[in-house]
Amino acid sequence: YRIPSVSTGRSMGRNIVTPPNTPVLAEAGALLENGMKSDKYSLRAGPRKEEQEKREKEEEEGLPRRKLLLSLLVIFGVAIAWISSTRFSKAALVVDPHKFNAPYFMLWWNTNWMITCFPVFLFYNIIRGVKAAQSFHDSVPVLGGSLHTGLFRVALFLFLWSGANYSYLKALAYVSASVATSIQACNVSLVWLMALFLLGDRFVPPKLFAVFLAIGGVVLISLDKEIRASWVGILLSTLSPIFAAVYKVMFKWILGDATLGQVSLFMSSLGLMSLFVNAVPALFLIVFNVETLEVSAVPWIVLVGAGLLGLLFNFLINFGIALLHPLVISVGMLVGLPCNTVIDILFSSVSPTPFFISGSICVFVSFILVVFPYSLVPICKRLRLA
Repeated sequence: YRIPSVSTGRSMGRNIVTPPNTPVLAEAGALLENGMKSDKYSLRAGPRKEEQEKREKEEEEGLPRRKLLLSLLVIFGVAIAWISSTRFSKAALVVDPHKFNAPYFMLWWNTNWMITCFPVFLFYNIIRGVKAAQSFHDSVPVLGGSLHTGLFRVALFLFLWSGANYSYLKALAYVSASVATSIQACNVSLVWLMALFLLGDRFVPPKLFAVFLAIGGVVLISLDKEIRASWVGILLSTLSPIFAAVYKVMFKWILGDATLGQVSLFMSSLGLMSLFVNAVPALFLIVFNVETLEVSAVPWIVLVGAGLLGLLFNFLINFGIALLHPLVISVGMLVGLPCNTVIDILFSSVSPTPFFISGSICVFVSFILVVFPYSLVPICKRLRLA
């Protein structure tokens, strides 16, 4: 049997006979044309695979660093926004309390600013070349997949949100900003307690001690002669971290690892529902003179500043909870705690009494005990604290 020739050529003076296109040879020719890109036949498959594994390893090693950088940005952002928004809110309530003293109106006003979150996110995505319809499609699962589920979720978190913010704003009318923030800082211990059961966090004995230390700090602050008569302010300041802790842990438990678009959509939904729902009690309190509001005496510039800073603070809270962990937000508040105290001592004529200093130290130490990275310390591992 003689193989028919397809093409011939001259090489070293001899005829070269090329066989016909069989399937194996056709595939081999295709591989040659593609630069030997197939891992099945490529002579470069080994190095290519090693390069891919190297890139994946570098990405895995870089992920913790990126997450740490993001955590630091969120922490300092929360601290700055918290201090500033508290100062603006306090200023709005003390400018002329006889003509403007409306914490619930301020809650409604500040929450309305959150409506802008998702439109801003859409605009950002459009600049990046992502269509608005695609952004909405990717974000809408955060509402639960149905209208009644979405309404229930938003209503639940609006209730917790309103409770935390109204009690905090109302407390600022009775106590100084440093006292309110010191007691508010106790929410970190409450977050850990709830995360222990709902988020499956590990039980660590020093963190349990931190809970009792935080409670002791609140008691010491409440015994301060300067604020003993303002038991209403102490009670409201205590209610705020309870609502805030439930909000933070429930947000992570129900919504899980939400994306930036999902967080933005949820915040806009929260603000939109508040625009209509919270307007009713705000109007009711003003009409029946429970709160005072004269339009001519409203410090609009201060309110706009408080609204913008509150928007930044609240966005960082939800963003940090969804993409990082509730305790990251608490660390940000830890950074802001001594700053608020120093500002009050220097500019608001608040006396650093022994009770107040001792209580603040107790709360500060409880913060450290809760957020301390026990897993990074060898002795803590040996003592099984991590």
